[in-house]
Amino acid sequence: MKDEDKTKEVSIKDEAEEPWLPIETRLVAGSVIAGVIALIVLATLVHIFLLGGH
Repeated sequence: MKDEDKTKEVSIKDEAEEPWLPIETRLVAGSVIAGVIALIVLATLVHIFLLGGH
């Protein structure tokens, strides 16, 4: 029967939401900045040592 196959749908509104803390903003921003800096440094090292750039 169709009634037996129905399951309760859970929407995002039903779940408890946590507020975004300022420390989380700083952690995300710091991680992105560190990733961009690491990408630049590593790309430069690859260019100099592996690709023979001057």
